[in-house]
Amino acid sequence: MDMVQPELNEGMPMKKGIYMRHYFLILSSLLAVSCSSKKDDLSRKNVDTLYNRASSQMKAGEYAEAAVDFKEIETLFPYSAKASFGQVLAAYCYFLTSNYQDAIRSLEIFLRYHPAHALVPYAMYLKAMCLYMQVSSIGRDAKAANEAKLAFVELVNKFPGSIYHKDCLKRILMLDDIVAAHEMSVGRFYQKNGNALSAINRYNFVIRRLGHTKHCPEAYYRVMECCRSIGLTAEAAGARETLVHSFPKSEWGKKVLPDSKEK
Repeated sequence: MDMVQPELNEGMPMKKGIYMRHYFLILSSLLAVSCSSKKDDLSRKNVDTLYNRASSQMKAGEYAEAAVDFKEIETLFPYSAKASFGQVLAAYCYFLTSNYQDAIRSLEIFLRYHPAHALVPYAMYLKAMCLYMQVSSIGRDAKAANEAKLAFVELVNKFPGSIYHKDCLKRILMLDDIVAAHEMSVGRFYQKNGNALSAINRYNFVIRRLGHTKHCPEAYYRVMECCRSIGLTAEAAGARETLVHSFPKSEWGKKVLPDSKEK
């Protein structure tokens, strides 16, 4: 699984050296801010020492240790220019160790207190990725997928011109597919147990809200089956007609063509 990069669309592996370009982006921004800082020399030296140690640890792959030191900057030097950058870099290190909850907490603090910071789009993207990484494609609960989708949608709406836009749209579609799969699974459970109306409600949710996913043809087919089972012949015919005309080449469309035997 890949994450978007500032200049490259895709390609870096998730766990090894990803987003080092982001790190250098953060570092360059930080240096620009630090040069104009009015902090006394001793304080700056302490901040720089801690920051440099954390940076070295991160480059060496010691992400857990780096996260501790980046968070320490926020604790010991909350008013320094490096404190906000430390929050983001700590979150990044948490992400690399799959510690998504701590990463999210650090990012939420950053976003709350630095809403106009240049790294806000990156922080929002990293938070969305933390949620995304906790989604199971075969999970029974679609809650995590919906939360991740909302995070990506928020970023797309707030920063439509960001470098993350294309990747966000791709992941939104993937999450929609996961939610649709969940709804279909629940619908089939209801249908199997004779609760046709509840099943139809689930299938119709897929048709109306997630019609762009690969599960839509089956949803129409299942609606047709359920309607037939409870005597709703007109509704069954309508679902069949839509399936044949909209998805004739799909597995489910072929099942209801005149020369095929419906199952």
